[in-house]
Parts: sequence; C-alpha cells; structure tokens
Amino acid sequence: MKRPEHESILVVDDDLVALALYETILNDAGYTHVIVSSDGREVPDRIRDNDISLVLLDINMPGKSGIEVLETIVADYPGLPVIMITGDEELQTAVRCMKIGAYDYLNKPPDRTRLVTAVEHALEWRDLNSELTAMGSRVLHRDSLEKPEAFQEMITVSDSLLAVFQYVEAVAVTSRPVLVTGESGTGKELLARSVHAASGREGSMVTVNVAGLDDALFSDTLFGHTKGAFTDASTDRPGLVEKAAGGTLFLDEIGDLAPASQVKLLRLLQEREYYPLGSDEPRTTDARIVAATCIDLSKRLDDGRFRRDLFFRLMAHHVILPPLRDRREDLMPLAQAFLREAAEELGKKVPRVPAELEAMLNLYDFPGNVRELHSLVFDALSRSGGTVLNLTPFRDLVGMDVLPEVRNQECPDVSWDYEGLVRLFGHFPTVKEFTDILFDAAVEKADGNQSLASRLLGVNQSTLSRRLAKRDA
Repeated sequence: MKRPEHESILVVDDDLVALALYETILNDAGYTHVIVSSDGREVPDRIRDNDISLVLLDINMPGKSGIEVLETIVADYPGLPVIMITGDEELQTAVRCMKIGAYDYLNKPPDRTRLVTAVEHALEWRDLNSELTAMGSRVLHRDSLEKPEAFQEMITVSDSLLAVFQYVEAVAVTSRPVLVTGESGTGKELLARSVHAASGREGSMVTVNVAGLDDALFSDTLFGHTKGAFTDASTDRPGLVEKAAGGTLFLDEIGDLAPASQVKLLRLLQEREYYPLGSDEPRTTDARIVAATCIDLSKRLDDGRFRRDLFFRLMAHHVILPPLRDRREDLMPLAQAFLREAAEELGKKVPRVPAELEAMLNLYDFPGNVRELHSLVFDALSRSGGTVLNLTPFRDLVGMDVLPEVRNQECPDVSWDYEGLVRLFGHFPTVKEFTDILFDAAVEKADGNQSLASRLLGVNQSTLSRRLAKRDA
C-alpha cells in the first residue's frame, strides 16, 4: 500500500466545521493530500482531476444527496472505496448505503481512531482489489501461488478452487475478518487453516465451534474471566481471544451465534476490544477473526436472527467454497488420496482401483461433499479383503446394480451396422431421431432417474429435461 502522504482523499460535507475537523484528523494521521468539497455535484470533477484514492461522503447534503453521489461513484469508479458519514442513526440507512456499494459508514461525529482505522482499511481493500483484478490473467495452478505449502492439506486440480486459493493468499496478509461459506463437508476449517498459514502470523490458530453456546458460555470461552467473576471463579482464566494473540481465531458455525453474543463479537471486530467476565477494564487484541458457516446468512438477516452490521463486518473478505459436485475433476484425485490415507491407518496395502469407480463417482452428487467421499473410501477399504478395492459401498450409494460399461477412451471399439439402423427406423435416421432414441435409452438405463441419465449422456440435466418435455409436448 502507498504511504499515507501519497494518498489523495476527497472529503465531501456541506458542514464547513466538519470538513475542517476531518481534514485535521487526517493530516495528523499522515494524510497530507486531503481535498475538501461542500457540494456533492462537484464530486465527479474532483475525482477525475485529482487521482482520488478514497472518498469520505456525508449522506445528508443539499443539492445532491450523498446517496445519489454514492450511486454515481459506484457506477463510474467501481474500485474507489467510499466511506459514508451520517448523523442518521437509522440502521436501514447504513444498510442501504452498503448495498449500493459503500465500503463503510461512520456516525457523526466520528471518533478520531475509528475514522483513521476506517480509512486505513478502505485503502488496504482498494489495493487488494487491484491485486485480485491483476490475478485474473494468471494461469491457475499451484506454481502461481507464492505460498503453495499453505494449501497442501486441500487436494484439488479444479480451477474454481485454485482461484479461491489465489484470493485467500491475497487477503491473508490483512487483519480484516474472513467469512468462509459453503455446504457442509466442503472443507471450511481446512481453508481457515490455509488463511492462517498464508498470513505468516506468528501466533497460534485457535478454533471454537460457537453453535449451541449461550451468551455466558460464549463470553467465558472467548473472553475469559477474572477471579471472583462468579462462584467457582477461583482464579483468573484467559479466554481463547487471548490465546489467539498474534494469530487467528476461527469461529465455526457463526450462523448459529446467539443474538447477545453477536453484539459482543461486533465490538471485538470494530474496536478490537473485549471485556473478560468480571472486569470493567477493556482489553485489546490483534487476533485475526475467520468465521465459517454452511447457513445462508441472507435468510437469517431477513428474519432478524443475524445482525446486519455484524454481517457487513464479517464480509470484509468473503470466500465461497464450491461443492464437490461442481468440481468433479477432483473426485478421483481425492479418492486416491483418501485410499492411501485409509491404507496407512488400517494397516493394509493400497488395493487396485477398478476402472468403473470413476463412472460411479460421476453418477452421484455427494451432498456430504468431501467428507462423504472420505467416509466412503474408508468404508470400501475396510470391506476389501483382496488386492482389488471393494466397490459395494459405491454401488449401494448410486443405486445401480449394473453400471454402464467402461470403455478404453483412447481406443474405442466402434463398428456401425448401417443396415440395422435402416431396419430399425425404416430409413437412415436423422440426427434428431437418433438423439431421441439415445435419450430414451439413457432414461431407461437409469430407471427413470434423469440426473443419472444426464450423466450417462454427458449433458446437463436441464438439457435432458427440456429435450424430453419438447418431444412429449
């Protein structure tokens, strides 16, 4: 990131006293190139003429409101961070600004430390965005990572997951929170470990599952307590936040966090402060927060079970892990790795893998994702008594006693009975006629299961469904 004196910050507010205050605070923090404006209509010209790095923007202004100005900036300068400043304490106003594209919001009058911290984080975000844009043209492979060892626990050849690794490597060096979302079993804790490893932090990674913790237990677990805080508190006890000093605190199942605990977590994220139970003196932390959930938090926002302000704080960096069904190229590499792991744990030799295993894996969606595949491989090896892997668990899962014949892809044995085709159709078939009978055969082979039939055909299920519906119409 550029040094503060090299950054150009535009401050927009119709209150001239407030403009002078913001300029003084920023100058004291080392930001010497501060441009002020009292009219929102001047903003596009000021941005264009001054290579602006960041905009501090008041919401309530005459002539052109801050929200209108924000919409213009987001449309014309999407990489330019905007911090909204408002005297309106209505949360809905802040939420609206964040949805439009504001980076952050501050209430008037802003605390000096809070203002400077928000500016630092916004500029850091801008630099990371530029880095991520530049990464778009890079070839996706592990050699393109600066710290490939940070991701060694995660087995993949998938471009989608390698792109996630590149994003994680770019944001890992910041102190901002990371939210990891994805279905159960996709490897969210493994990715949290990768964030910690790529960050280069010297402290430990400390993990806690917050699901089911009531507020008292959450506070005691994370923040600790002082002697005499409650009946059995005979000594001071540090919480996990203190143990994660200089490192990473991983909060799993964050979507299930109790409302009262959400307030305390929000303070920890915003102010870097917390109170041990029984203490009136706040303590500070430099631990980096990584949170994970398999829950759709947007639904929790709608029904009020998850705080919007906390959601926006956690969303500073958002990582979405793709489900296993969307990266099928990883099925066999994962199965092979799990097989070696199982063989070592069970004290067996690695058996030969029948060729039809790959076809079986591709006929199943794996709702339990990587965790489910891991369990299947262990079960299969446990049942194997010879030199060949027992495929019974996979056959039971797919629900097909007989799988399509696996042919040698390099040397297919293809011979056509052209006269037989003419006898079958009464004429040489058109492409449509031949495709129709092929689709029917696949559906019959899959016992009416269109998901399986589409995989046998090598097409999307939606393509098969549309074709069948069009033909039957």
